[in-house]
Amino acid sequence: MRTDLKVINSFTRRLKVEVPWDELEDKYQAFLKKFSRKINLPGYRKGKVPARIIRQQFGPLADAEFAEQAVTEFYAAALNEGGQEAINRADITGLHFHEGSNLEFEAKFEVEPEVKLPSYRRGMKFQEIYFTHDNNDVDLALEELRQKKSQLRTVETGAREGHFITADLQEVDPSGMPLVGRKSENQYLHLTDGGPFGGENMAKLEGAQAGDLRRIILAGENGDQQHYEVSVRQVSEQILPDLDDAFAKLVQPSASTVEELREHLAGRIQASFDRETAKRFSRDVADYFVRQAKLEAPSSMIDTYIDNLIEDLRRQGYPEETIDRDNMVAEHQATVIWNIKWFLLRRQLIDEEELAVEDADLDAKVEALAETEPAQAKQIKNFYRRPDNRRSLREDMLSDALMERLRSYAKIKEIRKPSSELKKAS
Repeated sequence: MRTDLKVINSFTRRLKVEVPWDELEDKYQAFLKKFSRKINLPGYRKGKVPARIIRQQFGPLADAEFAEQAVTEFYAAALNEGGQEAINRADITGLHFHEGSNLEFEAKFEVEPEVKLPSYRRGMKFQEIYFTHDNNDVDLALEELRQKKSQLRTVETGAREGHFITADLQEVDPSGMPLVGRKSENQYLHLTDGGPFGGENMAKLEGAQAGDLRRIILAGENGDQQHYEVSVRQVSEQILPDLDDAFAKLVQPSASTVEELREHLAGRIQASFDRETAKRFSRDVADYFVRQAKLEAPSSMIDTYIDNLIEDLRRQGYPEETIDRDNMVAEHQATVIWNIKWFLLRRQLIDEEELAVEDADLDAKVEALAETEPAQAKQIKNFYRRPDNRRSLREDMLSDALMERLRSYAKIKEIRKPSSELKKAS
């Protein structure tokens, strides 16, 4: 077998392969015997058709079938001989073969590009922004807990600000004529300023009781006005629980007082902000390497990534007619390319730094996670017994270990900001 490998770009290769007939002859004769067993001709028993007849009547078909098998075999052998590892299905062109001749073909395929890491053990500089919580954050968290534990009570005296109206909404034209197929049933309308049912709409809905009809106007997606007839089914008010020690114990069993609940929430809020800081720092570090490294994302890896995104949408139940591959490429290609580059760089960095997560490390991590949520400990352990979840946890731990190592090489300027700055950024 003779091969000629040409480098097209950092990830594309063209491989010419020529296999002399003397290397193919024995394989071809063995193939021809198997091929003849499939032939059924009048006057001959199946599998007993003479080779001369088979060559006369089925020679081109036999050659084509043998060539297809031979290309697969010798392409794999040529890759192995050249130390190449293809990441996509090769495009085979220039195929020539018939009995007694050499086999010739070209294979165009892609490989993972060589990853050359930028210098990183010196000279990396980053800013790391830490956000600190305040009493307002705790107050909002407490209010959210009260909202979750609230109850609705029917109001008989008519709707007013803060109430909820359960109603059917029928879209109508400006004259009041109902539009066919434009009715929504059992909708919740919250009468609050700043919302769609505040302002003029609140004035139109105030005093409404079960059985009433009211007319409101809402803004459409294009900024146009849409008229609705509101058929009121029920008016309710939200009853919030008292913020006392009993409530504190209800929502957080380890808290005996409201003050202890506030301290617990403050810790959770700050931990959340710290995770956001770590997430932003990791993104900045990854972006540094993606920008510094001269690396191309192979076309086949981009296509596979987009295919996986589309398959995820299908699994989530998106209608097929709403999935447009061209739009997805246009919308997501830059992000996909960034993710592929970081995937390649991250793997190379882990190898360079000789990082690993052993099974014992995984087991210890699972135990630690279970200890943080004693009531869910059994479910957590069962979750991480599944191979996919265990593999995902290993990757997360490797990423954490990598970021800690890279942090040790970098000069980091810490900046403290109030949580209100994070809200503005969001």
